[in-house]
Amino acid sequence: MEVDKHPGARQNRYLYRNDRRKLWWSALPYVDERGRKKQIRKSFRDGNFGSSKQAFHAAALWRDANLARLGETALNSSFLKLRRTTVEQLAALPAEADTFGLVGITVTTRDQPPGINVSVTAFRGQKKWFSMRRHGPFGAFRNAVYQRCQWVQAPMLNDAELHARFQCWIKNNVRLLNQYDIRL
Repeated sequence: MEVDKHPGARQNRYLYRNDRRKLWWSALPYVDERGRKKQIRKSFRDGNFGSSKQAFHAAALWRDANLARLGETALNSSFLKLRRTTVEQLAALPAEADTFGLVGITVTTRDQPPGINVSVTAFRGQKKWFSMRRHGPFGAFRNAVYQRCQWVQAPMLNDAELHARFQCWIKNNVRLLNQYDIRL
């Protein structure tokens, strides 16, 4: 059994106190539909709620309601360690979009020798490439996602989601595969 070293830490997550101004405030990080980090905030003054304890309680209720509303896009979830967009959002992107909708997973091309790689990055200095010629297009993508999941300690995506994301990418990049003579 794992012992929580800071038992109050989860209860106080995203809640902050400003004693000088006599208020509690909450700031919730999230990622918007374009993959940009954002934040929503709200303050709760002691005078408006009768006491510091009641202001804290109101801030905690606001935080919990908004964390539930933000759902998978909230920065404290494993969603953000890997997913930039949902599969549904990815399918709705314009045809020129060249993305799997996953953080740290990109496609790179090279002229000498000609080929296409799926690259994966995490943190500073962690980068790896998987050749589509060697592993096949889907195999290179799957290997990159697996590597990213290991690096950021996120659960591996299920096969259905992997295939759906790959199919969205293929739809927009058949010409690229043909140009580099990569077979599906």
